[in-house]
Amino acid sequence: MKRISIFIILVLTVSLQVTQAQKKRAERAYEAFNAGEYFEAIDLFKDTYSKTNKSDRTTRTEIVYMIAECYRLVNDPKNAETWYKLAVRSSNSKPDAQYWLAESIKKSGSYQQAIDEFKKYKQIAQSDARADQQILACELALEWQRNPEAYIVEELKDLNSRGSDFSPAYARDDFGVVYFTSSRDGTSGNKTHGATGQDFTDIFETRIDKKSKWSTPVPVNGINSEFEDGTPFFTDDFRELYFTRCEAGKREKRGCIIMYTRRSGDTWSEPKNIGIFPDSLVAAHPALAPDGNTLYFVSDVAGGSGGKDIWMVTRSTAGDAWSAPRNLGPDINTTGNELFPFVRSDGTLYFSSDGLIGMGGLDIFKAVPQPDGSWIVTNMKPPVNSAADDFGIVFAGIEEKGIFSSTRKGRGVDNLYSFEFPPLKFNVTGLVKDEKTGAPITSSTVQLIASDGSNLQAETGSSGDFRFALKPDVDYIFLASKRGYLNGKEKETTKGQE
Repeated sequence: MKRISIFIILVLTVSLQVTQAQKKRAERAYEAFNAGEYFEAIDLFKDTYSKTNKSDRTTRTEIVYMIAECYRLVNDPKNAETWYKLAVRSSNSKPDAQYWLAESIKKSGSYQQAIDEFKKYKQIAQSDARADQQILACELALEWQRNPEAYIVEELKDLNSRGSDFSPAYARDDFGVVYFTSSRDGTSGNKTHGATGQDFTDIFETRIDKKSKWSTPVPVNGINSEFEDGTPFFTDDFRELYFTRCEAGKREKRGCIIMYTRRSGDTWSEPKNIGIFPDSLVAAHPALAPDGNTLYFVSDVAGGSGGKDIWMVTRSTAGDAWSAPRNLGPDINTTGNELFPFVRSDGTLYFSSDGLIGMGGLDIFKAVPQPDGSWIVTNMKPPVNSAADDFGIVFAGIEEKGIFSSTRKGRGVDNLYSFEFPPLKFNVTGLVKDEKTGAPITSSTVQLIASDGSNLQAETGSSGDFRFALKPDVDYIFLASKRGYLNGKEKETTKGQE
């Protein structure tokens, strides 16, 4: 009996040690997850899963769900889909696992399959309006793919790296210099972001040469720190710069602040916090309106719609203190996330949202301000938007071209893309004829007078014909003349022509 008793005690002791070790592994995994260290949490949860008894189905299902959540939050929809599929097979699965499975499939661009999965979610969560909204979003995405906008989109391979490259800003009035955010090799800090597994970001600079080739990006001197720096935004004169700085520590969440610096020649002043919130809160993604006295930014501060919202502060003149923040309201903000605002010279606001009806994760939206203070918001559709995250758009002045960021390659890494709306081209041909006989008049002069101030001239050929290339949104007068004839006159317009 004594030997048997000793044997039982030893077995219980070993079993207790294994259980405690499992508990500690799980605690470390949840600790990392709650601190936003999702990249690290993946390995910790996987280790916990591999050492959890197969008979403990409830715990194993919960761990599988947490692994899927980590992949979703590090923006890896392919792996997230794999683990959510494992989670929904269990009778202990959470309803949210089905929703996020459908969302992950949507972000891969498989819209019809995503519709089927959202319908399954609707059956188990009938009161959740998100299902119907997502089904509609998938149906619209299929329609938009069949009828894309005319923008030409190309990857800027010279600017992209193995890290994340995003949130560009033109740094000169000829749009030949670009600042952007990057986690590539050569950043100032020596820390790794726990959520992404990448280095802390810095602001980099690149210049385009006469052959339209971008130079190798280099860090901007005098701006970057040991912390995360990014999302630059220039004032209209390109002499002042606003950007985001986020201080992050191991296992602790800290805030983000908006920094300001002014350029003198090629030197930037010491960046200063503009002081919208205390440093423990988030104020990020600055975008200054054309008047220079309205600043849009992103925050998850209390009083918003949910997730991260776009807010604004104002001041009377440069140098004055900023007002108390004001939320842009339900026209712009949703229970999801609204991020990366950009303002054009006409006051049109561009931003990204995963809460409005879109094609995948973050879509880029255009918001036109109305006299009553409301906004008319429209999706930019493909090819600017895709099933992936699309964000951080910037325009080259008044032209319909610029740069934006996207994860559309499917690796969860941000890359830079150019976009351009090809200019409309109108060609006009005409004949100069004798009014009585109808015979063509050769070698007559046709003068083209345009409402934009331009003036062209052509000579008719052997058939009395002439040809001009016209510009969009311009009124034209055609004057035909030849010695021995009275002048002929006709009008034409390209206004309203598409």
